[in-house]
Amino acid sequence: MEADSYRRARRRLVTQVADTYSRSANGGFLYLVALPPLAQVTGLSVRYPLTMILVVLVLVLAAVVRRRMVPPAAAADVDVQRRWITRYCLVALSSILTWAIVQAWILVDAGIEPLLKCVSLFSTLAFSTVLAHLYTSLMRLSISGILILLVPTLLLLWLDPAMQVPALAMAFYAGYLATATARSCREYQRRLDLDEALRNQRDKYELLSRTDSLTGLCNRRTFTETLNAQVREAQWLDGAGVSLALLDIDHFKAINDRHGHVIGDEVLRHLARRLEAAFEGDEVMVARTGGEEFGLILRDVDEVEAMIRVEAFREALHAMPIVCAGIEVPVTVSIGVGRFDADRHRDDDGLYGAVDVAMYAAKQQGRNRVVTDSMLASSLATDRPAGPGRAAGTGADSGSAR
Repeated sequence: MEADSYRRARRRLVTQVADTYSRSANGGFLYLVALPPLAQVTGLSVRYPLTMILVVLVLVLAAVVRRRMVPPAAAADVDVQRRWITRYCLVALSSILTWAIVQAWILVDAGIEPLLKCVSLFSTLAFSTVLAHLYTSLMRLSISGILILLVPTLLLLWLDPAMQVPALAMAFYAGYLATATARSCREYQRRLDLDEALRNQRDKYELLSRTDSLTGLCNRRTFTETLNAQVREAQWLDGAGVSLALLDIDHFKAINDRHGHVIGDEVLRHLARRLEAAFEGDEVMVARTGGEEFGLILRDVDEVEAMIRVEAFREALHAMPIVCAGIEVPVTVSIGVGRFDADRHRDDDGLYGAVDVAMYAAKQQGRNRVVTDSMLASSLATDRPAGPGRAAGTGADSGSAR
């Protein structure tokens, strides 16, 4: 449960990071567009050329740094994403703070006419509006930026008797921005919630499409895809190998006939749990491949080790009956085992077919036993005339052998 919560939080954070960058990566250059004409009409570029050059350089540096702050990879953990957000906010706020200083400078400069001071306010209001509507993926950046732009500006306007009318108008607009920011943030959070719900629904359907509904194990589709991938890896990589085991419950039809299908389903569930407990680890896949048949894919395990492990499972299952609804149900399995050999099997279908033959050979030899593919291959090599007939008989009797 904690892992799911962490995964959801990380995905949500990754979305916020990506949205923030896509919406505002070029935002720092807007200040460079607005500053030159404003400095020209107010005369600041003429009276204070060096200071204005310094301001431009600061804005250029902040804009370039922000543009080059590419978000971390989606696979990065939460701490990495949060550190990026913190750094990005600081860079973005440096541009905002620089503009706020320029705006305050214009308002306190007695050499600038009130009309030109009002003109400068339009740029500040425009930047505040952008923050309210486009930066809502990071609410703290949006609110902090608006406060930096408007609070000092409003204070300076109220202190100037000649600018109290613009101050009143700007105060009303600040109220609008507050409600607009809150609304935009709520809408963005709702969008994230909807995206998360859709993603969870997609993941749920994907999981259902790859999971056996009765036992919760991987289903035949996942089993086939994994076996194909493991065999391909064994074909291309030196030292890589894969073993396969197929298990079939002996006389499962008799269990259903005697105890009913409800108990039969419980037997399948209990067997699935025992298989998961006996074959833990990322190197093993346990799957229900159909009916009363189960499959094990063992990565980097040779045939001997695979046989030892499944034999231990078979003995433990034989010694301890499955208990369902207070009823003891003795259960045994016939198992076929084989390791992929490129010369004999060629591909995953060849390996599956060979191990399937070994499993049915185990049934023909009396059930409740393990037969390996190499054992069959050896017997066929020593008794070749009888081999094809015996193999054919195994296939023909596959239905009744269960």
